[in-house]
Amino acid sequence: MTEQFCYNASQWVSFSEADVVRDISYVTTNDRTRIAYVSYRPKSGRYPTVFEYTPYTASAAPFEVAKPFLDAGYAFVGANVTGTGCSTGVMDQWLTRIEGVHGAEVVEWIAKQPWSDGNIGMVGYSSGGTSQLWVAAEQPPHLRAIVPSGLGNGYDTWTYLGGMLQISALQWAFTSEFETPVSGAEWRVRHGDTEGAKYRSSDRFVDRYPLFVDLIRQHPFKDEWSDTIFPPPTALAKISVPTMIVAASQDEWGGAAKEGPRLFMRYLANLKNKKLVLLNGAHSSGSAHKGSAPVLAEHIRFLDRWVKGVKNGIEDEPAVKVFWEVTEPGGDPKKAVAGWTTTHETWPEPSVVRQPFYLTADAKLSPDQPGSRPEEGSRAYLYPIGTEQFGDSSPFAVAPSGLTGTFQSAKSSLLRMGLLNYRTAPLASDMALLGNPEVTLFLSIDQGDDADLELTLKDVDPDGNILFIQSGLQRASFRELDEALTNAEDVVPAFRESEKLKPGKIYEIRMSLLGAFAHVVRKGHSLELTVGAPGLLPDRVIGSLPVGVPSINRIYSSKACPSKILLPVLPGAVAQAPTPEYGSLRNQPYRKETGFVPGGLPIR
Repeated sequence: MTEQFCYNASQWVSFSEADVVRDISYVTTNDRTRIAYVSYRPKSGRYPTVFEYTPYTASAAPFEVAKPFLDAGYAFVGANVTGTGCSTGVMDQWLTRIEGVHGAEVVEWIAKQPWSDGNIGMVGYSSGGTSQLWVAAEQPPHLRAIVPSGLGNGYDTWTYLGGMLQISALQWAFTSEFETPVSGAEWRVRHGDTEGAKYRSSDRFVDRYPLFVDLIRQHPFKDEWSDTIFPPPTALAKISVPTMIVAASQDEWGGAAKEGPRLFMRYLANLKNKKLVLLNGAHSSGSAHKGSAPVLAEHIRFLDRWVKGVKNGIEDEPAVKVFWEVTEPGGDPKKAVAGWTTTHETWPEPSVVRQPFYLTADAKLSPDQPGSRPEEGSRAYLYPIGTEQFGDSSPFAVAPSGLTGTFQSAKSSLLRMGLLNYRTAPLASDMALLGNPEVTLFLSIDQGDDADLELTLKDVDPDGNILFIQSGLQRASFRELDEALTNAEDVVPAFRESEKLKPGKIYEIRMSLLGAFAHVVRKGHSLELTVGAPGLLPDRVIGSLPVGVPSINRIYSSKACPSKILLPVLPGAVAQAPTPEYGSLRNQPYRKETGFVPGGLPIR
């Protein structure tokens, strides 16, 4: 089903900061913890409330953050979770049940305020999305709905993408503990928070939690600790309020478009009123105050129905909404426009056909199955020196490149020898992709005992211009799957132990890409899949130190070893808008290129 995006912003009231009351204060919880908050509300009346609860700067949210909700008829409260910013208490580790307990008490405190009508909804992305799950699991009576976005769990969709420690997670650990919340605390002090000033100068403000960077590094496998920093299934099963999950496919932190659908279809399977919203874009694209205009409209519609009680019919609509080809004119998310929108009764879309394209020994992606000869072919690349920088269009424009030349001119460069490119023939008709591809690679190494894989999937137009679609990461030694969780949409390694590789032996590696996406490969365009290694220099924030030693690695293509990608094809669907201008799709860099270069080593 297809619909056009529409929202009548003229129905909103436009508040200025002078029109509202701002409070900067604290909520005292039952265990005497002081939770720092800031609130904004009209000067008179009682209102439903939007509550944002994060470990960053929510208790120092400026008026601009609250304004979209004020204009839509809500009060706004931002609060810092336990042990962050000016909130007191000790954070044992990042976002555990105690944050949910305290957040639920803040919900009930809001409901008792004279300016509140007793109806509260929550919003927020990233850690501010995870906190909502913890709060909702506590079932505070006055919580009516939650809208988490940009979610990542404690392991494979965040800190250890594909089993690889992300350097950005370590950088994030330092800034989140020592910089970002402090900036929020300073804002509060500047705006008159004398209690926060005293607290920041006291011994209680120091050493409130262990060094999170150490906790991340101490847990290289998926274990009980990583399960505690994202609500476990037992906690998620307690969520009973309407929930709308928002995920952006090219989220620079990695796995939101994997974690969001995973939560929707698995852990909240029995929740009655739930929604999943998927769009192309960045980590913040799914948030209300930093995200795309269509996403803000979805937030308000969902909150209006379940927090305000407006009977707008959203509960009668299909559970899944997909915004295709969201463009941001001038890079401004507030001006974002979706090319078109489709709705679906469930996820994954049942009509999707998983169409195989096989990696061939002559660098093609072919719908034809490999022949009968077991030795049909393999391609070799030099590991780990080949990586494709897809952080933005500047590095993407010259990558993969040689040490001294461009992708086209560096015919024998080291970097090109470290990548294998595979490309389809130009398509005879549009091919709409909706979901997360599964990739199976048959891999061998000739040195060491492990290898890291980085994949990139791209759209190539008839002029040779290349657009990034999605990436994938997988450590070869984590090839054991969690069969109970794995499905066509989500190949889930167990990540419980490392099974080292032996040189010369061929191993089957199954993996999904980092997240689901909606993309139309138009008639005359081709798809290109690149196999290489991750780079230490982050792509936006994705980046890791490749495991293992220098090696000649091989990808096999034969009847016995049919390396392939299963594409989630939506039958009969075609593009419903003109091709977006290059550079207008957030977090989808592009480069100009005139010819196909297969890459790899010149050996068989």
